[in-house]
Amino acid sequence: MGVNNKLMAVVLALLLAGCSSTIALEKGQTWEQFGYDLAMRGSKMIETSRLESVDVAAYKKGYVAGLKAFCDQDGYDIGLSGLFYQGTCDEINPNFAEQYNIGWVDYEINQQNYDWELGTYDPSIESDEF
Repeated sequence: MGVNNKLMAVVLALLLAGCSSTIALEKGQTWEQFGYDLAMRGSKMIETSRLESVDVAAYKKGYVAGLKAFCDQDGYDIGLSGLFYQGTCDEINPNFAEQYNIGWVDYEINQQNYDWELGTYDPSIESDEF
């Protein structure tokens, strides 16, 4: 096996290992708190197969409570904060996404103004490209 083939095998093994990794709780954290915190970031649920030794009932209970609390917030404020919205509130609060989008536009304007003040603003870069 040549050097390139050995390197390719190592890279492939690392990639496969990364895809199969599981998520464990931080010290002192419960699955209910983990689910709640995840939802409060506006994130979608993580498949339980990716969670190490998960208490599914506690995880889902925390996520549902966190999602309700997250979606009860003003979508505009969430957008203005720059948090990326993943559509998690669409069924719970139909107005959330619209308000979020208005806040996100204001966030983008604020970022451009900040960059302008720093002298780093480049109008040739489109704001919707990531």
